[in-house]
Amino acid sequence: MEQNSQNQKKNVQSKGWWIGAGCLLLSAVAIYFGLHPYYRFVSLFYLSATMILILKRDWWRWISSVMLFGFVAFLWSFGPSGYRYASFIPFTIGALILVFRFCSRGMCTAVSILVGLALCGLLIVEAPILNEARRTPDRKADYIIVLGAAVYGEEPSIALRNRVACAEAYLNEHPDTKVVVSGGKGDGENISEAECMRRYLIEHKIASSRILLEDHSTSTLENLAFSKAVIESDGGSVHHVAIVSSSYHLYRAKSIAESLGIPAMGLASSDGYPIFMCGMYIREALGVLKMWIFGGWEQQVCLASVYAARIR
Repeated sequence: MEQNSQNQKKNVQSKGWWIGAGCLLLSAVAIYFGLHPYYRFVSLFYLSATMILILKRDWWRWISSVMLFGFVAFLWSFGPSGYRYASFIPFTIGALILVFRFCSRGMCTAVSILVGLALCGLLIVEAPILNEARRTPDRKADYIIVLGAAVYGEEPSIALRNRVACAEAYLNEHPDTKVVVSGGKGDGENISEAECMRRYLIEHKIASSRILLEDHSTSTLENLAFSKAVIESDGGSVHHVAIVSSSYHLYRAKSIAESLGIPAMGLASSDGYPIFMCGMYIREALGVLKMWIFGGWEQQVCLASVYAARIR
């Protein structure tokens, strides 16, 4: 009986090669279509590893694990955090392959339950994020608030460039609308995010008289609280405002805006490369979960209002 059990376990292990082959094939597809075309050659390594795995099926766990963890290291070589959050996916799959190889049945069951619960939780959190990302403004905005993102020296990151380009398009379509460019100066930034956006808009023929600068904020909460103060100082109303940000960020930004008394619309900028966006949606899910669990917006809003009063 023991011999039969061992043979059965060995057969299950050898027949699981298609799992590893599928993971490597999906990795090749993800790299080919999900990153800059410059990196498409990397997908050839994963296609080659898939062929080797098919020929050496008994080694499928080792080949697939090594290649998946290699995918993790490859994504971590990129600077933007979106790629690093995306690396959680191949890391989790690689870790699960090793867990089911070396751990007891009870441990495997416990891990399966935890992973299942985590996936269900992720889907629940992602639902409102994805829903908000699909919406478009249903009325004209008197002001749009562009939320800042990273600046490298004096050059905008891809996310910031996409946001300010979206704002430029909206301003060209609505010549009476003004824009608040919002974002302070962070580490590694030679100028503030707001100044970087202001320069971009002026270079693209947007009149400086339509651009309001808010360069003190260091978080989304401060972006919106300080921008509200800027709009009110300009004699405007926050009841006809649209927030320009990345699609994954709009749900949380609008939730914070509502807590500040800003019934804002959302205006999603263009997305980046698919793998980067996948990582940013994972990262944003953690931010939304933190917002739901810890909340505390009333206290933070009070503090933000105090800070906002200083720049009126």
